[in-house]
Amino acid sequence: MITIKAFKKIISITAALSLIASCFTVAASAKENEFDVTQAVIVTDETPSIQESYAAERLKHYLDKITGGDIQIITESDEAEYEISVGATSRSENDFTDAADGSYTITSTETDVIIHGAGNKGTINGVYAFLEKYCGCHWYEAEVIIIPENSALTVPVGIDEEYTPFFEYSETDTTSARDPEFSVANGLTGGIYKDLTAEQGCAVEYLGGSSHTLVNRYCKPSIYFEEHPEYYALHGGTRVPNQLCLTNEDVKDIVTSEALALLEEKHDPDASIQILSITQADNGEYCQCENCAALDNANGSQAGTMLTFVNEIADRVKSTGKYDNIVFDTFAYQYTRKSPTNVVPREDVIVRLCSIECCFGHTLDNPKCKENKAFMQDLEDWSRLCDRLYIWNYNLNCDESVNIYANFGTLQRNTQIFYEHNVKGIYQQGVFYIAECDAEFGEMKNYLLAKLMQDPYLDFETEMLGYAQAVYGPGGKHIKEFIDIITDHAVTSTKHLKLEEDSRFSLPGMMPWEVSRCDELWELAKAEAETEEQLNRILRSELCWRYWKCSNMRSEFSRLQHPYLWMKANKDLYNDFVKFGITRMGERPNHELSSNDLRHLTRRIYTWITLYDEPIWDAINPYAVKFYELLEKSYNFFHPQLY
Repeated sequence: MITIKAFKKIISITAALSLIASCFTVAASAKENEFDVTQAVIVTDETPSIQESYAAERLKHYLDKITGGDIQIITESDEAEYEISVGATSRSENDFTDAADGSYTITSTETDVIIHGAGNKGTINGVYAFLEKYCGCHWYEAEVIIIPENSALTVPVGIDEEYTPFFEYSETDTTSARDPEFSVANGLTGGIYKDLTAEQGCAVEYLGGSSHTLVNRYCKPSIYFEEHPEYYALHGGTRVPNQLCLTNEDVKDIVTSEALALLEEKHDPDASIQILSITQADNGEYCQCENCAALDNANGSQAGTMLTFVNEIADRVKSTGKYDNIVFDTFAYQYTRKSPTNVVPREDVIVRLCSIECCFGHTLDNPKCKENKAFMQDLEDWSRLCDRLYIWNYNLNCDESVNIYANFGTLQRNTQIFYEHNVKGIYQQGVFYIAECDAEFGEMKNYLLAKLMQDPYLDFETEMLGYAQAVYGPGGKHIKEFIDIITDHAVTSTKHLKLEEDSRFSLPGMMPWEVSRCDELWELAKAEAETEEQLNRILRSELCWRYWKCSNMRSEFSRLQHPYLWMKANKDLYNDFVKFGITRMGERPNHELSSNDLRHLTRRIYTWITLYDEPIWDAINPYAVKFYELLEKSYNFFHPQLY
């Protein structure tokens, strides 16, 4: 007979055994649901394409770094227990015949991972996506690549991922965007600022220039204007060499001939697409001759003449039968931004709609932002009219590029708007001269925009925080909070954020307690830096905040203190610009950083540029420096330092 006490003991033992058994079951189940990368080999086709070979080699490169191992690459005639198949091997059942270049699939079982893609870029895209999503790699900047160490790397069984690029063309332009590895890893396909090799899938190239090619690249006035002024625009009653007369038959012949000569030299028949840009010069002196004006009037826009001209050049080039992968590009920019009523672009003609007049503090579809209403109408009109609509979008302050440009709140929604309006390509212009002007968050925006063009619906906050912590270290969370504060001001403000933003009027309504909180966040970020490299990145990015405070006379730049203190703050900021290699303050001519001490010490910050370098400042400069030194001695006499 079993006593109650004995019965309870049996139950207890049984429960314990059951728990142990369940743990083994869970452990076994977890093992069964993981693919062990460290036991795998990489498999390619017997004769892989150069892009597939490159993808396999990059996969091996990063997996070896992660695991500390030496993963082998074999061909499909060999077999292994655990395989990562790369490209069009017998292991893949996908047919990408009609898929867009760059598309890919990733699948996994207990014994296989299969990565396969379409065109020149698909398999490469798939490999980098696998490394990022399942192995923990990130390419935040050209010099900030996260490669985790994991000698027991596994990936989930049951991956079944299919991806088609949102855009056929994507381009940004800061330092990292010019780096091929960063660009390939983050899906940037444009080739304005970099060359991608055939192994890397090639870039989508603009042949002979990407913008303002008419008169600058085609039918140059230095060659033709003197003898043939009729080739050029009749504007204000005078022939001017700054635009072409687009209805002149000789001009059409010349541009066609020059385009064909360029193609003979640079055409690559193996590229997915290449682009010829037939775009207006960067001025408003369009032709007003009788023929051009009639065509424009019939279309309600100067785009009527421009698009008719580009269609005809495309017809002539394509009639040769030699250039199937060539497409043609023109602008909807300033005077040509409004779509025409009686001309439709050819299927192989890109219209690049430019947002230069827009507000970038509010999203394009913000119903309260009148600045963007007209652009949205143009976007909708071109979207209905054009099969291949591209966007030239702006993400910088041209005049004061070292100032805070609080457009973070628009980056994701605007990219989504472009995709939802059938846009096929985007050039996100940033501070393309960032090597001379890197004092804001240009590289962060560059990364975020690249990721948004890969997927406009990603988790934006997670991507931003991931970047901040990778680049700035543990203190990145404080910088993220700072960005949130300034973004809220831009989004909720009735003031518009334009391409040329005066730092005195940016971030309106910043209360003293908000300024103090922002100061505190930067100090917290610096205190948590773990390396000198992280600290220097924080100090560099803080320059934009110090610049704003200087322009608006806040905190250490306030005039409500001894003049030596705010003058010293000015001097320290200038010295830090020099220390971090800042040589220009904006895009415009004469926006280089001046060396005049008087203006650095006394005047508002926008005048720290060579545009204002006049002889009088140099003459007064020595006296101003002496006066500053006297103020310093006076202040230190009455406020002795305590040691």
